Amino acid sequence: MSKRLRRLTVGLVLTLWCQCALALNPAIKLGNLNHASWSEKDGIPSDVRCMAQTVDGWLWLGTTDGLYRFDGISFERVPLKSSRINSLSALANGDLLIAFVWDGLIALHPDGSTTELAGNEDTYRMGNFSGMMADREGAIWAVSMKGLFRHRKGQWENIGSSPDWATLASQVLVDQYDRVWYADGQGLYRYDRNSGKLMRMPDRGKRGPLIQSPDGRIWTSADGTLYPVAAPAAGAALPRSPEFNHLQSRSSGQFDRDGNFWAPHCPRGLCRIARAGDLPSQPINVAGLATDRLDQSWQLSAMPTTEVMEDREGNIWVMTASGLDRFRENKLLPLPLAAPSVISTMVKDSEGRLWMREEEHNRLWHLAEDGTAVADPRRDVSALITDRDGALLLAGKRDIERIYQGRSSRIPLPAPGGKPADLHVLGITDDGKVLWMASAQTGLMGRVNGEWKPRSAFKLPKRINMTAAGGTGQMWLSHSDGFLSLYDNDKLTRYDIGMVGQESGIFPGPQMVIGGDRGIAVLRGQKFEALAPHDAEVLRNVTGMAITPEGDRWLNGARGVVHIRRDAWEASVRQPSTPLVYEVIDALEGYPGRAAIVNRLPSVFNAGNGQLWFRATGGTVRLDTKALRPNTVKPTVRLLRVNTDAGSHPAGGRLLLPPDSRNFNIQYTAPGLRKPEAIRFQYQLQGVDQQWQDAGTRRAAYYNNIEPGRYVFQARAVNEDGIVSDAVAAMELEVAPTVTQTWWFKLACVGAGLLVLYSVYKYRLKNATDAISHQLQVRQDERERIARTLHDTILQTVQALILHVHHVALKLPGGSEPRERLEKILQNADHAIDEGRRQVQQLRNGPDIEQCLTRTGEMLSAIYTGTAFTLAVSGKRHALEPSILEDMCAIGQEAMHNAFQHAQASAVMVSLDYGSAVLVLRVVDNGRGIDDAEVADRIKAQHWGIIGLRERALRIGARLSISGKSGKGTTMELTLNNNLAYFEALA
Repeated sequence: MSKRLRRLTVGLVLTLWCQCALALNPAIKLGNLNHASWSEKDGIPSDVRCMAQTVDGWLWLGTTDGLYRFDGISFERVPLKSSRINSLSALANGDLLIAFVWDGLIALHPDGSTTELAGNEDTYRMGNFSGMMADREGAIWAVSMKGLFRHRKGQWENIGSSPDWATLASQVLVDQYDRVWYADGQGLYRYDRNSGKLMRMPDRGKRGPLIQSPDGRIWTSADGTLYPVAAPAAGAALPRSPEFNHLQSRSSGQFDRDGNFWAPHCPRGLCRIARAGDLPSQPINVAGLATDRLDQSWQLSAMPTTEVMEDREGNIWVMTASGLDRFRENKLLPLPLAAPSVISTMVKDSEGRLWMREEEHNRLWHLAEDGTAVADPRRDVSALITDRDGALLLAGKRDIERIYQGRSSRIPLPAPGGKPADLHVLGITDDGKVLWMASAQTGLMGRVNGEWKPRSAFKLPKRINMTAAGGTGQMWLSHSDGFLSLYDNDKLTRYDIGMVGQESGIFPGPQMVIGGDRGIAVLRGQKFEALAPHDAEVLRNVTGMAITPEGDRWLNGARGVVHIRRDAWEASVRQPSTPLVYEVIDALEGYPGRAAIVNRLPSVFNAGNGQLWFRATGGTVRLDTKALRPNTVKPTVRLLRVNTDAGSHPAGGRLLLPPDSRNFNIQYTAPGLRKPEAIRFQYQLQGVDQQWQDAGTRRAAYYNNIEPGRYVFQARAVNEDGIVSDAVAAMELEVAPTVTQTWWFKLACVGAGLLVLYSVYKYRLKNATDAISHQLQVRQDERERIARTLHDTILQTVQALILHVHHVALKLPGGSEPRERLEKILQNADHAIDEGRRQVQQLRNGPDIEQCLTRTGEMLSAIYTGTAFTLAVSGKRHALEPSILEDMCAIGQEAMHNAFQHAQASAVMVSLDYGSAVLVLRVVDNGRGIDDAEVADRIKAQHWGIIGLRERALRIGARLSISGKSGKGTTMELTLNNNLAYFEALA
């Protein structure tokens, strides 16, 4: 891209930027601008020496007590290495240059860090810097009483110095072509980049601070006059850099972005020259050409004024001796009346002229072409309307004057008792068929076909509070009883309007709307339904409504002017439960009080061409809907600090909060200087908030009972005109755990808990085992007692009897029949004693489990010849606890009986597994199978076989399971721990 084309492109971009930005309308008097001031009581020091605004929106104030920043709401002191500040200058990269008195120069970066550019020794060598600017290469140009200096690549260069330059008026300016200009009390210079030297420029002997107008021209200010500098364009003409005005304040004044010149000490206070930037390149006498001024002590925070600056939103800031003042436009402008008056009615005649009636003295006013209100001394008017033809109706004492297209005619008022008399007309209304008039003397009357008729001639309700004309022959009438009537050519239809409370306004139109002290409602079908705003206060006591050609609604209510766009209105009318989206223009934009409600007349007048008038308790104001200029500057959100119970921590980057920081709040802001009170915020703490939280205008987020962990906090903002911030401000936040909240402590607690549970389990298991062992031991002891009893009593007695019988048999002859019988009896007795001994042995040691299972299996296989039987023994055999053998044998026998008898199996396999940990008895068949449901059904049907198996298993501390599948056989498994099963384990 060629250099010329690049310059043209830059110029076009800057021009477009300037067109989009806000500026103060010079047609609005300074007294009608929105004026705010701050002083020591608001937190601002009284000795502000300079101002600057960085690209993030902060307004910086340099004082002898340090550096302060202002976000539009509050002032905050920023701690630095020194307190006495001499000058400030903002840079395009977001940095702020701060020059101290005899203590050097630093750059304050957006993240709060600083870089020292000149130290204390440098200051003594180069002097106190009184002005700084940066060129496109990033080099910093600074001036002092000792000359002009440049800081480039970390080094300072002396561009020019001389004892003749020792003046406090020195100043530097970098123009839109990147040319460097230097001025002091001795002359004007421009830096020649080719030669690297300062070149003296012609100044006609008029030397002073440098100022630049929006078109790029450079001026010097001397002796209250602006002198143009001969500075030919370096190529294509370019406008002034758009950020020029907010980089630093100037004591000699500033041209705002529309070319209006604002001058302090002019010669006192503040003055403005409208469109001074459009004047030709000739000297401008500031005080002589001033179009408006504020020069009284009560008009500003203090006198005199010292510096002026225009911020990036178009506000004008004025530094005074003890405070700070801001000027911006109001959206609403007051009605210019010669004397304080209350306007009750406004109408527009057939020629487009605006007429007003004054309440107190019944005076008639009209607006002249220049916007000033002019009284009509010839007319005394008690009521003012326009009829259906657009004619102006002026109610006097004896007649109603009708003015249509400049021609006047008169309608006589009714004569009470047939005698002409002065009437005090309270109001008149034209419904297209009847001209209604109410007076204190006659009450309500209607004029039909040139004849006045009393109220009794019409079918009107007994009580009428408010009226509004509808279609031809129609009147809407309210009664202060919760109902509204439609009078339609002598027919009445009643509607319930109780949802709006006491009615405040009736508004026929595309939709019939009624207002009251509870809100507004719209007629849908044959029923009124209330609309639901986000804030019910906004739509309370609406007394006026206007519809502009684009379909937007403008309401006058308890909070001021309410603007509802067409789409939002239609969406809410279609579904009244849909929250109504609106914009409020309130006292911050010049609205005086609340909507006028006393005289029950409509308080909004649509004058056409976007001009709306609103009557309020504090006066009448005008809104030009076509001249509304939104603030297009996007807010920049800044996270300030995190406050905990233990202290405050600067926000930014990654922040680690100390342990036990369960409750904290995060402060944030979005510097906005035009209307900071209306900036709205949303925030979200990821990990806590599921969605964005609407904070409204609150600039802090509060959190309680937050668990330790890592979180991300983010915030965003939208300005007063709905412009959303580009970027979301975010920071990582970690809440450190206390000792009891650390993962290792929790893990230790879990381990300790598990250990306790395991210990309890082992303890209970030992108790259970000991209990079962004790029961088994008791049973074993009982068996041994029985065995001893059998051995010591019955067997011994039988043995004695055998000996006696044997002794008798020996005395009988051998071979005799009695002896042979006795010998046979003795053999049977020996067998009985042997059997008894085996039973005693079995009582002591229990049955042989393997023999028991073998005998039972062989017996059953002999009975059920189609079913084979096998017994498998695995593992190292152990002597089994005698007390369990009987129940184990019984369980095994019962399971084998069930398998042979019911399973229809071809094989029954029994296994006995001597494991090191458990003893397992398993009975498996390949029969028809049994599933869990059938097992449950058998138990439910009280089949005692399965119940008996479970009871025996429970008695010896074993686990019994029965499983199977249809057609795939059944498995019975009995498992017993080694300490209960093996005899050695109990020893």
